[in-house]
Amino acid sequence: MKKILIIMAAATIGLTSCDKIDDPTPNDTVSTEGIIWDDSLHITSSPTVRKIIIEEFTGQLCTYCPDGAREIDRLSALYNSQFIPISIHAGGFANPGNGAPNDFRTTAGDAYNIAFGPSGFPAGTVSRLNNAAPTGLAQWEIDIQSIISDVPKVSLGLTTLYDDSTRTLKTVVNTEWLSTEAGTYNVQLYLLQDSIVAYQLDGGTPMPNYVHRHMLRKAINGSWGVPIPSSTIGDMDTTDIAITLDPAWDKDHCIVVAFVYAGSPNYEVLQAEELHIVH
Repeated sequence: MKKILIIMAAATIGLTSCDKIDDPTPNDTVSTEGIIWDDSLHITSSPTVRKIIIEEFTGQLCTYCPDGAREIDRLSALYNSQFIPISIHAGGFANPGNGAPNDFRTTAGDAYNIAFGPSGFPAGTVSRLNNAAPTGLAQWEIDIQSIISDVPKVSLGLTTLYDDSTRTLKTVVNTEWLSTEAGTYNVQLYLLQDSIVAYQLDGGTPMPNYVHRHMLRKAINGSWGVPIPSSTIGDMDTTDIAITLDPAWDKDHCIVVAFVYAGSPNYEVLQAEELHIVH
């Protein structure tokens, strides 16, 4: 992996704003002064392509949830990089026990389960349409099709920097408004882990080596993200935060997802990007 000085990285990634830096300080936030980054990756969203996320509620003890995962695999193959799947383990089906020793619940996932209230699993909310009301898998592609051709209202620039010696991940997200929008908006950062081999009940059959994908591990900047101070065309903002990866999380399969969404009670996700933390 290529060593990149933080000063060089900041110059290279093309940060779009220095007007404001929100730097929340949760308990696992770490100083990044003097770090030499092993990896630096960057992506900027297209001004003409709206990316779509799905937040799927699932659990290891939900026997029908693998059907949802298979539908997400189908949608991923169909919509490719325009579609960003997120798997949230929450609710009673995610409680460890009854053959499922792992606890994949998160503070954020529990909060979304309460706030959005899926009535049955599997359930998912596509870019939090319809006030983030989760639906069954038959509705997911219908919701995707309803917004797939929309012109984006905001642009995202997402950068990940990673230092392996300290397992420090720094994420920088830049927003630029492409139109003027009323209301309030937040920027949200998720850390996902892919390809986790663990127990899953599938159609009544225990699967000890099931491959869990796109699993939410942490809401990096809090369960509801941080506010964007203004949403007038041309306005720019930067959010910058660093965390230490849990020793159990495989860096090679970790992904950062960033998205901008409307405040309650709307919640709609306007634009999103995803980026691995290492090459």
